[in-house]
Formats: sequence, C-alpha cells, structure tokens
Amino acid sequence: MKRFSTIVALFVMLFACSLNAEAQLFGPENGMKGKMVYGGNFGFGMSGNYLNLLIAPQVGYRVTNAWEIGVRGTYNLQCYFDRYYGNQTNHWFGPSAYTNLEIAYGIFAHVEYEGLYRVSYFNHQQAEAAQRWYNSYFLGGGYRTYSGGGRFAYLMVLY
Repeated sequence: MKRFSTIVALFVMLFACSLNAEAQLFGPENGMKGKMVYGGNFGFGMSGNYLNLLIAPQVGYRVTNAWEIGVRGTYNLQCYFDRYYGNQTNHWFGPSAYTNLEIAYGIFAHVEYEGLYRVSYFNHQQAEAAQRWYNSYFLGGGYRTYSGGGRFAYLMVLY
C-alpha cells in the first residue's frame, strides 16, 4: 500500500506542474540562409480540472546583427472540465509578426502584432457567438543571453 501511494504521489506531482520551453537558433552570418532564425514556444500545463497546451513555431531573419524580424504561428488549447456546470474548450490559433532590436549587451526592445481566432465549445457543442478574431499589440523588452553554437535564451516582458 505504501508503494502504491508513492507512485500516485509521483504521478500527481508530474502532471500538476507546468512546462514551458522556448529556444532560438541562428547560423553563421554568411548569406541569407545563414541569417535565418528558427525557434518558438512549447507550453503544457495541468492543474486539477484545467488543461493548457501551447505550440508556437517561429521563423525570423537577422537583418543586421542587432535587428531581427519574423513571424510566428500559434495554437493554444484550453480545456476546463466541470461535472456540475459542464465542460468548456477553447481553441486559439493565428499568426503574429514581430521585430526586435538589440540595444546593448543583450538588452533588446520588442514590438509584436498578434491576431488570434477563437473557436469555443461548451459541452461539446460549438458556441457560435464566441467565434471571432482578437487582435493584440505588444511592446516591451528583455535580456538575451548567448551560448555556444549560435544559440540563445531570453527573458522578455511585454505589455
């Protein structure tokens, strides 16, 4: 019985936590192909009766060493499971365009436009009134830290 409760506790801890990964990669600076940036976001979270999944691949181009422009596609699934009031599921998907400019020593400014379309279901029936486009504009900045092989990770704050 003790072993079973340990396995259940580990299982609950594994699925009660959240996972988010983000990466970018740019190649050597020779030619157009060497200035391409590939990366994106992946996120997964479960908590009680809530599930969230995010997939957002990203492609960019380094115009100069300090200036980058790019596009991203987004898919976000949000599920809320409730036996009393009913289940609700939202699918968000759409494109975004961004640009960022490195100011100095890894500090950069970021501007982004994102258009997401929402399809909503309540108790497995499509809610027609909830289907529409949501347009968002983001402005902010962050810090980018470089590692070997042309890779970097960053921390960014947007409003």
